[in-house]
Amino acid sequence: MLSELLSGERDGIISAISSKVGASEGQAGGFLDKAISMIEGLIGSGDLDISSLLKGDLSALTSKLDLGSLGSMLGGGEDKAKQGLEALAGPLTSKLGESSDAVGMLEKLAGGKGGIGGAIGGIGKMFGKG
Repeated sequence: MLSELLSGERDGIISAISSKVGASEGQAGGFLDKAISMIEGLIGSGDLDISSLLKGDLSALTSKLDLGSLGSMLGGGEDKAKQGLEALAGPLTSKLGESSDAVGMLEKLAGGKGGIGGAIGGIGKMFGKG
C-alpha cells in the first residue's frame, strides 16, 4: 500500500537514497522495496507508532527494523540503513500528510487499530491540508 502511495515519487526517492549513501540506483531500489515491505509489516502488526513517524521521529522506525539487513542492501551496515531511511522519511511523511486516502489505507493495514486517523489528520492540518 505504501508502494502505491509513493509510486509517483519512486524515482526521486531512489535517487535521494543513492546519492545520500553512495550506493547504485539498483541497490537503492532494492533497499526501498525491502524497507517499504518491512514498514508495512510493522504497521500491519501494530508494532509501529505511526504518529511518531509522522512527526519525523525515525527512532520509532529504526528501533523496529532489521537495520543490518537493510544496510547490507546498500553495501554497508546499520549507518547506511539509517541514512537510507532518512532519505525515505521526508517523501513518506509528506505523502501521508497530504493524502486523505492514506488514512484509510493505513487503517486497513493496521486492522483498524486506533489513533492512526487522528495522527494523520493532525499532520495534514499542520501542512494546511485539513
